[in-house]
Amino acid sequence: MKPTICRLSGFSLVEVTLAVGIAAFCLLSIMALFPTSLATNQITIQQTVNVNLAAAIAADLRATPLTSPTSPRYGITIPATGSATHTIFLQDDETAGAQDADAVPSQSPKYRATITFAAPTNSSQKTATGVRILLTWPALADPVTSATPSKYSGLYEVYTALNRN
Repeated sequence: MKPTICRLSGFSLVEVTLAVGIAAFCLLSIMALFPTSLATNQITIQQTVNVNLAAAIAADLRATPLTSPTSPRYGITIPATGSATHTIFLQDDETAGAQDADAVPSQSPKYRATITFAAPTNSSQKTATGVRILLTWPALADPVTSATPSKYSGLYEVYTALNRN
């Protein structure tokens, strides 16, 4: 009878070391992408909030009845003729703070919305009123409404038209 030789198979220490090294390199590469993805996610959230705020302002202006020059939600006065500019300070939840007045630091608004109207030159013209909605943040960077915002870290701008005929 022949003696049986039992061979044990396994990984050598060199193979294990190489496998751990390759895994560590892959994990470090993936971990290096986290800061970029977090920054992209924050920018995306900011853009979504800005689009929602601008849409809320535009919807409020469109919901204004022809018999009233003042919008129902934000109290923005729509001019019948000529041009006008209004400023409102907003929170993330679309609630408004001061309007056409300087920002109140105790309310700590996050956004400043500057709404500029370009209405027809006379009320008999059958043209739409052009509206420029400019959102800037932080709101307290330019707290004075009489000045055009210039000190901001971000802005979102949209143009729309109101048919007030």
